[in-house]
Amino acid sequence: MAPGSIKTQIEEVTIEQGETHQGLRVGKSPDDILGKLSHEVFKYDCLDRRLKRHHVTGIAFSGAVGIGLFQTSGQIIAIGGPVGAFLAYLFAGLTIFAVMRSLAEIVSVRPVSGAIMDYPDVFVDEALGFAVGVMYWWGPALACLSQSLLIGEKRLANCISMVTLTIAAAMFTQYWGPGFGVAPATFILLLVIVLMNACGVRIYGNLEWTFKWVKILLIFLICISMIAIKAGAGPKSIHSNFEISPGYNSTGFFEDGSTVAIPGTGGRIMAVWTCITVAMFQFMGGEIVLVTAAEAESPRRDLPTAARYMYLLPVSLYLVGIFLVGLCINYLDPRLPHPHVDYYPTGSRLDGITTGTRSPFVIVIQTAGVPGLPGFLNAAFLFSALTAANSALYVSSRTLFFLARKSSFKFIKETAGRTNNGHTPLAAIAISFLPGALAFLVVGAAKTSVQEPIFVLSRLYTGPILCIYASECLAFLRFRQGMKLFPNTIDRNKSYYKEIHYRAHWQPLWAIIGLVICTFLMLSFGWAAIYDLCARTKGVTKEGSVVDLATAYLGPALFFGVYFAYKYTYKTKIRSYSSFENLWYPIDVPDEPDTRRNSKAASGKRRPILGFLSWLR
Repeated sequence: MAPGSIKTQIEEVTIEQGETHQGLRVGKSPDDILGKLSHEVFKYDCLDRRLKRHHVTGIAFSGAVGIGLFQTSGQIIAIGGPVGAFLAYLFAGLTIFAVMRSLAEIVSVRPVSGAIMDYPDVFVDEALGFAVGVMYWWGPALACLSQSLLIGEKRLANCISMVTLTIAAAMFTQYWGPGFGVAPATFILLLVIVLMNACGVRIYGNLEWTFKWVKILLIFLICISMIAIKAGAGPKSIHSNFEISPGYNSTGFFEDGSTVAIPGTGGRIMAVWTCITVAMFQFMGGEIVLVTAAEAESPRRDLPTAARYMYLLPVSLYLVGIFLVGLCINYLDPRLPHPHVDYYPTGSRLDGITTGTRSPFVIVIQTAGVPGLPGFLNAAFLFSALTAANSALYVSSRTLFFLARKSSFKFIKETAGRTNNGHTPLAAIAISFLPGALAFLVVGAAKTSVQEPIFVLSRLYTGPILCIYASECLAFLRFRQGMKLFPNTIDRNKSYYKEIHYRAHWQPLWAIIGLVICTFLMLSFGWAAIYDLCARTKGVTKEGSVVDLATAYLGPALFFGVYFAYKYTYKTKIRSYSSFENLWYPIDVPDEPDTRRNSKAASGKRRPILGFLSWLR
């Protein structure tokens, strides 16, 4: 991203044309062989506007609902107990609620391409926008690579979320026997993911819409199963204890009376706080709505509604799911996945392998003696991990495309910043897919044991995302403050603003809450690792504590490293409020026949229920 004025940047990023779905051919004549090749293959510099509202929410929902609720929730229950897990989910959902309400209002005014990086760029600092864009694309990959160098081949288990979720999906295949190895399964699943992304965006959107409904039905099925088992439907009785844990212990709790590291009220608070940091990873993904801005048919009409409502469904379903499984599970059950503790015997076929048998839902079903259902759920978890990885590759490729369009390097701009005849950014997809090769290094290095890949990834990925969420909340605060200088252009207190845009209630309170919580979570993310290092917690090695500490703070360190490096190189400054004058209605957003919020009728009556249901279909 070369430094320059906002006007220059807007002219440079002509990613889509509002009147037509066809981009302009790039007429430059490259001098070198690579340039000629890219000129022949990647002829356009725009994406195709083919996504409707239900496609947008399908992509976002599929990316938000991976295997966190089904698998990682077991670790949360083991640490905080069923009540502690529910409180952690509730607090994490509140944080996402605060962030998404802020983003929904900005996107209703400025639904531009690359919105995730655009808002911190134009409303705060160009360097901050660059850091957000880079870390949203490949920050987790850097963190995972650095982690692998720190801890050696035993824990070479994570690259980006796409890779990790693909490996996790491949591990689920081991539930049915060792005949189909992890490496072949990983190869096939990676191939499926890249093929789904390489097809046209309309086909991809229809696939994701289908995946959304499959996942919704899956969660409903699981919730109904928990209710039925709690009512005594299973042939065997279950033992549950719906309570908070007696304190904090980094390895969770067992029936054999394991020592409580921090007992009492203080320990319970720290246990819930630790669970929040893990639960945050499961709730992330609602911001994917903004990534689709360049491919949405009606971004000004559809994106604000999608941003307002999309996250409510996964948050509410997650809360119901964790509450119901908490009513049925015994949090002292040794089959629950515990950090730093192996469940399967050393040397067994499933040593360290992630399968459905470690899910708290499956544990409840097995305890109740319901036959057949565990195998079905294992297949469903495989599907959920695969579709989440599919969305992760979509987000990564589009983010890279926007970064390349802003790049001052000609070759990058003419390859990763262009599309083929079908307006699909194949080069960006291929580059974002390259870390997938690390999946085979993971499988080869780990041999039969891959230790808790999702848990480690959640720590690596959550840190940078918390920084990004804090940046978006800060951008909203400056966005709102900047409006006060241009009341003749835009005024959020006037009636026309409420008709055309979304006006979030109780602002700037929500933005402040989001900024404070995300910042505090990011700063305290590694407290448990520091405690384990100082207290020498039983069952936690010094090497494990160092790894946990590195994965907790490596992502934020990289985020701020990119920010300050860019700021030092290009001497950028915090944007002045006066520079916001021409930003309120960007020229690269297509005109739409009706941009009134919630499809407000001509009579002036609001229809919020229809507005909510319009994205759900």
